[in-house]
Amino acid sequence: MRFDNKKNPACVASLSALLALPLAALGEEGFLEGSRFQVLNRNFYFSQDFRNGDRATNPQTGEKKGIRSEWAHGLIATFESGFTPGAVGFGLDVRGLYGIKLDGGDGRVGDGNGGPGLIPRRGYNFDGKPKDEFGRVDVELKMRLFDDTELRYGDVRPLSPVLNTSDIRLLPQSFRGTTVKNTSIKGLTVQGGKLDSSADRTATAHGGDLGTAYGGRFKEADNFIYAGADYNLDDRFLFRLHHGRLDDVWNQSAFYADWKQPLGEGLSLNAAFRYYRTRDTGQSLLGDLHNDSWSLQTGLTVGAHSFTVAHTRIDDDSPFDYVWHTWDFFLNTNSQVSDFNNPNERVWMARYDYDFAALGIPGLALITRYVRGTDIDGSKVGPGYAAYQGIRDGRHWERDFWISYVVQNGPARDLSFRLLQATHRVNGDHTAESDIDELRVILEFPLDLRMF
Repeated sequence: MRFDNKKNPACVASLSALLALPLAALGEEGFLEGSRFQVLNRNFYFSQDFRNGDRATNPQTGEKKGIRSEWAHGLIATFESGFTPGAVGFGLDVRGLYGIKLDGGDGRVGDGNGGPGLIPRRGYNFDGKPKDEFGRVDVELKMRLFDDTELRYGDVRPLSPVLNTSDIRLLPQSFRGTTVKNTSIKGLTVQGGKLDSSADRTATAHGGDLGTAYGGRFKEADNFIYAGADYNLDDRFLFRLHHGRLDDVWNQSAFYADWKQPLGEGLSLNAAFRYYRTRDTGQSLLGDLHNDSWSLQTGLTVGAHSFTVAHTRIDDDSPFDYVWHTWDFFLNTNSQVSDFNNPNERVWMARYDYDFAALGIPGLALITRYVRGTDIDGSKVGPGYAAYQGIRDGRHWERDFWISYVVQNGPARDLSFRLLQATHRVNGDHTAESDIDELRVILEFPLDLRMF
């Protein structure tokens, strides 16, 4: 892969820092001794087969296509140093990200904007031809204080209910900014940070604009600031309270409560509650927001079988939205194709899990899900979510079939295989989403190397 020094000064600086690692580490006990180097090979096939007249648009030609498919291989090389000794220790983490297109012509590759696809496109606003190879280098400087506080600066990957860095495509997302985490109290983790820009899942450079998954990106949004606390009580109760502010867009608060109750050998109950409160702030770039979204989940595990039921409500004339192409199961009913987060939507989900270790095949697991959303009404949404304005009685459903296997021992230990198939259908006047049969096949093989 060729990098242009003039066009990618940050990349050049990052590579220089990586080459300088051995010199910087000399004589610093703990920096190298505590280091780790991992190379993750990720082979990813992704396809979407549009049905019942729905189509995808080729951003290069404007041509409508019924199938979108891509196949690519990614290498994620990660160096994580230890910390220099003393009450204040310093370290450095470097990630080299490289992707190569194996199959997918101009007519088959997605928009390259980090949404459904794997492969970026050349040109301004990603409106050119698919790249044959792409990548970037992420660098984090880190500092540890008294063994319980960690400060990081650079290309960070925070994990929070209000911003969960995405790693569900070929290469992971990152943000440029500063984060801090403290674990001085047993069971309590406190974290926060300020993020100034993003590098999307298909980004080949840093400095991308911040924004939201459903409202787009905004040059006017200068930063994202967040803080939160997680409390884990005896591994049975988990409480999370987090707040984030996307500059001139929104203030968003999240509360999680998870409970697990063993009832006997191989038998347990669990429940989970999620609540999000979103209000506009500053210039209100997405208009007036007054969104309250919540979901409740309960489940039973009996030996190798798990049964789960969940319900979600989106209570406002806007969708439940989140930071640009971050991802997590924010609400308990998010799914493979759809987030089930439309304005005023009511959602039910039924899920079944099976662990094949009970049949003597450890590492093999099955998940099946059926999710149904109704009462979608976008008649009163603002211009920031115009795609919903024509919907008065929207409905849709999704059926998922997920199977995964992780090799447990031998030379191929930790090699993993995942097959994710989803069928999504829309009904009523729900025009904001499409009828899609989607398939993802993911093969991963991590190599962990202790350097010293």
